[in-house]
Amino acid sequence: MQAFFSSDLFAARRLSFWANTLFLIGVMLLYPIAGVLLFSLVTGGGEAGASLLHIERGMLPSLRLIQALGQIVVLALPVLLLAGWHTGRKNPFSAQSLSFLGIGRDFSIGAAALAVGGVFLLQPLLYTITAFQDLYLWRALGAAGSEVVRQRDTMEVFISELALVRSVPEFVTVALVFAFIPAVCEELLFRGYVQQNYSSSLGSGGAVLLTGCVFAFFHLSAANLVPLALLGWYIGYIYSKTGSLAVPFAVHFVNNFAALLLLLFTQRGSLVGQVQPEFLLGALWWWMIVAVSVVLFLMVIRRFSREFSPKGDN
Repeated sequence: MQAFFSSDLFAARRLSFWANTLFLIGVMLLYPIAGVLLFSLVTGGGEAGASLLHIERGMLPSLRLIQALGQIVVLALPVLLLAGWHTGRKNPFSAQSLSFLGIGRDFSIGAAALAVGGVFLLQPLLYTITAFQDLYLWRALGAAGSEVVRQRDTMEVFISELALVRSVPEFVTVALVFAFIPAVCEELLFRGYVQQNYSSSLGSGGAVLLTGCVFAFFHLSAANLVPLALLGWYIGYIYSKTGSLAVPFAVHFVNNFAALLLLLFTQRGSLVGQVQPEFLLGALWWWMIVAVSVVLFLMVIRRFSREFSPKGDN
C-alpha cells in the first residue's frame, strides 16, 4: 500500500499554509472560549478554580454534555462543512467529502492492531518523561513550575470529578465523552483536515511534526506538552503511512480509553495510583521495561515504514 500523501487526489484543493494556519488559530481560540462560556452557564458563574474543584453531583450530566457538544460543534462540524466546500458537495457526509478527510480509504485491521500496540509501547517512555519533569524540571523553575503543577492538578481533579462513575450506563456515557467523541473530533480536525492540508505545502514529514506540536498545545497543559507532542507525532506518522483516518482514530480511542480505566482504578485507591515517580525512576526493573518498550516501539515504526511506504520513499 502506498503512503496516502504520495497520491492525494485532493492536493490541489487543499488550503495553503497560511489559510490552514489561520483556520487552526481560529478553532484553538474559539474552543476554550466556548468552553468557559458554557461552563459559566452551567455553574452559574463564580470563581473558576473553586468551581473546577467542587462540582455538585447534579451538574455532572450537564458538564459532560457541554464537553461533548464543544468537541462536536467547534472541532468536528466546521471540518465536515469545510470538506463539503472543498469538494463542492452540499452534503458534508458525501463519499467525496469523507474521502477528502481520509474517511473510507483502505483500512487494514492488521495496521490498526500494530498501531494500537505501538501506543501502548510508548506509554512507559511518556510516563518517564512526565516523572522527570515532576521531579526536576518544575522544581527547578520555582514559582513558574509550581504554577504549572497547580494548573495540572486542578484540571486532573476536575476531570476525575467528571469521570466519576457509579453505574454501567454512567460508565458508557463517560467513555463516550472522554474516549470516543474526542478521538473522532480531534482526529477529524488534526489529522483529517489540518495535517492533510499542511502536507500540500510542507510535505508529509513537516505536516506530521507541525500538526503534532499544535495537537499538544491544543490541550492547554504545559505539564503534558512533551508527552502530548510525542503522541501527536506518532499518530500523525501512522496516518501519513496508512492514509485511513480509522487507524489514528483507533489509536487515539484506545489511548483515551486506557487512560480512563487507569483513572477509575486510581479513584478506587488501587496500587496503580500509589506508585510514586521516585520509586519507579530509582528501580532497575522500570528502566528495563522502558528500554524494552522503546526497542519494540521502534520495531513498530520500522515495520510501518517498510509496509506502508512506496518504493524509494525515505
